[in-house]
Amino acid sequence: MNQVVRGAIVAVAAACMWGLPLVASQSWPPVVKVCGLLPKDEVTKLIGGNQVFDMMAPEEEALGTYGSSCNYPGVLIQVIPYRPSIIDAAKKRGRLAAVAGVGDEAYLYDNPAGYAELYVKVDRRLLILQRDVPMGKTVADVRPGTIALAKALVPKLR
Repeated sequence: MNQVVRGAIVAVAAACMWGLPLVASQSWPPVVKVCGLLPKDEVTKLIGGNQVFDMMAPEEEALGTYGSSCNYPGVLIQVIPYRPSIIDAAKKRGRLAAVAGVGDEAYLYDNPAGYAELYVKVDRRLLILQRDVPMGKTVADVRPGTIALAKALVPKLR
């Protein structure tokens, strides 16, 4: 599925299923421009970009008025206000593994649709990384780069 379409679906699903209002709350952290958190060449080094990755510029998208996302070829990074219900819902789906040493808490979801999802709580924000798993590879293959990218982003969100 196209990364932009998948990101939009995830954002709307989060708003509808987990009670995120479509307007900003004064108690939420300010929205960050996700594409501005790390230079593209650093993202490339962390995840091991390829020719397609290098040819396409990242695309910033607002997630309502409460969050934002950055779409790279094969990698979607989202930052939204943290809600415990989002992590709880992910845990109920299964195929979720705790990841130590990343943010306040982190979980990697082996999505059977062919990508890995890393959920990272960072203070009052939730960082979500969605990474395509290339043909012939597994979530275990993309796990190190995905976690390295999350570790680089966490300090930028504190």
